[in-house]
Amino acid sequence: MKSIKINRLLKRILIWRNKLSFKPHLFSFAEKMNVAENVLICLPGKQESFELAKDHLTIFADIFQNKKISVFLPFAGAESLLSHLERYVVIYPQKEDLRIFSLPRKKFIQRIKDHHFEIALDLDLEDGFVNSYLCLKSGAFVRIGLEGKAGFPFYNLQLTLSKERLSPEDLYVGMAETLKNLSQKFAFAGKESRNLI
Repeated sequence: MKSIKINRLLKRILIWRNKLSFKPHLFSFAEKMNVAENVLICLPGKQESFELAKDHLTIFADIFQNKKISVFLPFAGAESLLSHLERYVVIYPQKEDLRIFSLPRKKFIQRIKDHHFEIALDLDLEDGFVNSYLCLKSGAFVRIGLEGKAGFPFYNLQLTLSKERLSPEDLYVGMAETLKNLSQKFAFAGKESRNLI
């Protein structure tokens, strides 16, 4: 099964164009974490990373308790993987959903938007640009990825973890712990500020 790879030149053009045209909006991370109902988690396209991320899905699902979690698979026609992901809504493109250079068509992007995701989390440790692109196009207010990937505006929360010193497994655990700590800190700060009013 081949992962979706967007042409390098097209990738550079899309990063440049989106950085120029994107207008950032201020938002409260605590508020978005508290009120979010729909979360998109993008799995990696590299086979070994995919298996590892899939095995660690539950630790991320625990962070987003009581939220509907959808999982994006960056493979065209991923039917064979569905039995392992039964507890999640699974989204994946068919060949006809992809344009030339493997860019998702507008109709597929609209299908993503129709889920009304408030949070998008990219678990690709490599530079899988299709996930970065979908995080941005999903319309999610909070878009989380590792630092050193496509950057802003594709992600507005970038986690800094050393890829050189940590194994992929440790990176996923580190990402989960960082998100858990952030959500707890911000939730506590939100309660404190409400008590002061």
